[in-house]
Amino acid sequence: MNEKNELAPHIEDITRALNEKVSKEQIEEELHNYIDIYGVPLGTAKRAIVKKHEGDPQKLFNSAEKRIEDITGDERSLNLKARIVSINDKEIEVDNEPKSIQYGILGDETGTVSFTAWEKLPIDVEKGDTVGIQNAYANTWNDQAQVNIGTKSTVKHLDDDDVPRFESKVQPCDLKDIREGMRNLSITGRLLSVEKKTVNTKNGEKDLFSGVIADETGKAQFSAWHDFGLETDDVIRVEGGYVRSWRGVPQLSFDDNADVEFLDDDVVPKAEDLKEINILSISELAKRGGAVDAVIDAVMIDIKSGSGLIFRCPECSRVIQKGACRVHGKVDGEPDLRIKGILDDGTGALTVIANRELTEEVLGYDMEKAMDIARDNMNQDVIKDEIEEKLIAQPMKATGNVTSDDYGLMLIANDLNTKTVDVEEEARKLLDEVRV
Repeated sequence: MNEKNELAPHIEDITRALNEKVSKEQIEEELHNYIDIYGVPLGTAKRAIVKKHEGDPQKLFNSAEKRIEDITGDERSLNLKARIVSINDKEIEVDNEPKSIQYGILGDETGTVSFTAWEKLPIDVEKGDTVGIQNAYANTWNDQAQVNIGTKSTVKHLDDDDVPRFESKVQPCDLKDIREGMRNLSITGRLLSVEKKTVNTKNGEKDLFSGVIADETGKAQFSAWHDFGLETDDVIRVEGGYVRSWRGVPQLSFDDNADVEFLDDDVVPKAEDLKEINILSISELAKRGGAVDAVIDAVMIDIKSGSGLIFRCPECSRVIQKGACRVHGKVDGEPDLRIKGILDDGTGALTVIANRELTEEVLGYDMEKAMDIARDNMNQDVIKDEIEEKLIAQPMKATGNVTSDDYGLMLIANDLNTKTVDVEEEARKLLDEVRV
């Protein structure tokens, strides 16, 4: 690394980033000191020199080729050689327009790292291919480095022996602890549900097996990209799984690179004993980014606008305002009932959404009666007022999937019940806490 011809392009790069305010001789001396004396990685050394002379590190272009274990998540113009450990297609929406991206895992002899290609890769690649990537960049997500391949990046095929394979031990993990970006996991659990569906990929149609897996600590959705013969209520151990997130909810994924072992039934508790294992505080949910079948004990502190009797667009099901849909304009709305509230458990707060069925249970009557009451009062807000009377300041037990986005946590409820509080028991608990 300290040979002059290897450092020359990086000296030029630093000189350009500093607008030639510092001589190449001085830059070469400082670069040698950082690398040879202090053992600083080349990329870090370059940024440090530019910052020292009051330049902008973002203007650096050339990057030394990095091994995966050396990626910090703060690189620009990142070059690396890697093997495609896994690759998947995904459709996202950008500015209300569909966009195709790809994501997966890269590996070399030092480790693995997740990647996202924000445009379809310029070459066809498959799992196991060896590639050279130039001018990528890296950031961190959930304290894990990830590589991003953008429109200015280049990707080319390399010979198979250009990148040694990475061999590592699997990492045992409980389901409550899975986080976005984790890889090479060993997960043991019971399959609470399994569903087979066919999805379209760049290589044609592919079978996907998905559902919910649970252990004594929590639950998670899973996606199996290979037919392992999974069935509901199987107890399995997955070695070589990895974690991706959807709307903040960590999900376990595994493919034919993974080993799946079918275990004895008594290794994991029965399904009925796993129903309410996900009793979580809202602060825990915020740290995790969401959860499947979460159970929350909290107090309803607010019923938001848009609760009660509402009307939806018959075309897109959006809630209409003043007889108009923001997409389809003036429409004849279709009636619906919902609750949109705020639950607080003392550690945090989240939004809860309850559908028509749950709202009818809270009200004690159906949609038709709600329509009659609104007509009699010539005001649909009376239904929201009644929901407030029944739920505000009430302890609640809510169950459902919790997702997260820029607006915070949201629970889509599949069960919502008020709790009866034993005042004497609660008082005894408080006294016990005070005595301690």
